[in-house]
Amino acid sequence: MTRDFSKPVKRAALERAGNRCEAVGPLYGLPEGVRCNADLGYGFDFDHVDLWANSRDSSLDNVACVCRTCHRHKTARHDVPKAAKTVRQRDKANGIRSSRAVIPGSRKSKWKRTLDGRTIAR
Repeated sequence: MTRDFSKPVKRAALERAGNRCEAVGPLYGLPEGVRCNADLGYGFDFDHVDLWANSRDSSLDNVACVCRTCHRHKTARHDVPKAAKTVRQRDKANGIRSSRAVIPGSRKSKWKRTLDGRTIAR
């Protein structure tokens, strides 16, 4: 399955939008129930409403024509953190751990340093 929307889906979504941004609500940085309605003539993106990494859905039901400002907001504040969390959860479920060495004195170390400078076992 592809991440990109097919041409017929893009055409249908653009026609549905009526040359206005389809972003609605807090997901795009707007108040609840408020639509952006910015003119798409200044540039727009086809956005997966439900994150593609989770849904694998590139149908007309999962596409929105949004202005670049709304798309940037959703990507930075919602999509990237959600995708990162999905990867962390998948890795944890599969028993995959970080390959980084434990830094002495860090919280994962079995040793800790006291305020007076001594090193003691946790």
